Amino acid sequence: MSTTGPLVRSAPARFALRMPRRHRLMLLLAFEIMVLGFVQAMVQPVRRPGITIEMSVTPRHVVT
Repeated sequence: MSTTGPLVRSAPARFALRMPRRHRLMLLLAFEIMVLGFVQAMVQPVRRPGITIEMSVTPRHVVT
């Protein structure tokens, strides 16, 4: 394969490498939410849903 001219490599633009401020803030917020959820899961683990049934003191009493 032959080329008719010299190979030209363009350098990446410097401004294209920077992330906009709002994107950095969104990433920071997502990271904080993830860390907060992890900490809450460690401190207060999820309890399984269930029904608590208390025994009545009165004999032959129906709990509904």
